[in-house]
Amino acid sequence: MIEIINVNWINLEDKKIEVKDVNIPSEDNLEIDGSGKFLMPGLVDMHTHITPTSAKHYLYSGVTSVRNTGGNFEMLNLIDDVTPNVYATYRFIDGEPGLWGPTSYGNISTNDIETALAAVDELHKQGAKFVKVYGNIQEEVLEAVGKKSGEMNLEVAADLLHTKSIDSIKAADYGVKWLEHASSIVHSLYPNYNTQISQDEFNRISQIEMDEERLTDVLAHLIEKEVKIVPTLTLYRHLAEGRIFNPQELESSKQMKLLDEDKVFKVNDQFNAIDAQLNEDFRSRQKWEYKQVKAITGKYLEIGGEVYIGTDAPAGTWVYPGLSMIEELNEFKNFNLNNFEILKKAAVESKEVIGEDNGYLLLESNPVEKLENILDINTVFVDGKRFKHNDIAQYTVDGKSLMKEFEGIERKYSL
Repeated sequence: MIEIINVNWINLEDKKIEVKDVNIPSEDNLEIDGSGKFLMPGLVDMHTHITPTSAKHYLYSGVTSVRNTGGNFEMLNLIDDVTPNVYATYRFIDGEPGLWGPTSYGNISTNDIETALAAVDELHKQGAKFVKVYGNIQEEVLEAVGKKSGEMNLEVAADLLHTKSIDSIKAADYGVKWLEHASSIVHSLYPNYNTQISQDEFNRISQIEMDEERLTDVLAHLIEKEVKIVPTLTLYRHLAEGRIFNPQELESSKQMKLLDEDKVFKVNDQFNAIDAQLNEDFRSRQKWEYKQVKAITGKYLEIGGEVYIGTDAPAGTWVYPGLSMIEELNEFKNFNLNNFEILKKAAVESKEVIGEDNGYLLLESNPVEKLENILDINTVFVDGKRFKHNDIAQYTVDGKSLMKEFEGIERKYSL
């Protein structure tokens, strides 16, 4: 047991800070003087894609649990102990042609119902916490997947950003319980919209003012069907604006420095390659979608819908594991939430979904004053383990061994 004495406990339930002694279940047995420091529950990224090479970066930014929304069972089992808790699904189910290509180590691309149902069986046997479907899935396949997943007590999460036929109403009726990126709600509001329309058609649709009555009706239906959304607003904003951080101080943070200097998890190579291909037409669409999803998120919160905070790191561009949670927290200031309420959503409400993670952050600065003070970390506690901040920074993984393992897994699924 670790006892932290005289610490400023961030009481997110009662919206107050109180000096007290706090006991943390741990494999260690020691007392820590918390005088002048702040203690709060760890953050949860509710939409991300963790890997063995990125795991430590979540801890380094105060994320003690992640909801992994797509990956590979064997690869995730290679993650070592320097990691947040992982609440995961594995290969996602897409239609043909797969948006990420044919069936591989990370996806099952099929228009065949039986093949899709076998994929649900695979996920269930692997211990996945939910099932993820993707934007080219066919309606009859989604309906069958939704039914079978329900029978197995697995919720269905959907990324339908690129769908041409399944809007949020259909998705909810087919049993989808999570709309990742708040996807397909825009399709319900603008029936002729999808990401593959011509620029002329997009220009026409983007001039249409959102129908507030229609928005309320759509979202009320989603609430009735118990649908949750994870808007990933930072992802939309970076795709629209490029490498502009909110707040700007993140650019010079210790966390960004560690990411930039990581010789194994070289995510900037990926971001630069993608960013170089984004033209102004694409950015204008992302700017419009960012505006729409903000409006959808605000209204869903207003009428009592369940909204969770996630990043999609490291997808798209400039969305970093761990660090981008600070950006996403700041996005929620758009919805008339104070910092206590935002932190509660990210560190308490999320755990009602994934389960208590026993994660805590001992901070040098007050995160209620400024959300980026979360990055001023002294110690991270996860699942009985204690990680001093400097120790996380110095920890390295064997990149060559992991690459060899990955190549074997890739071959396995390409046969």
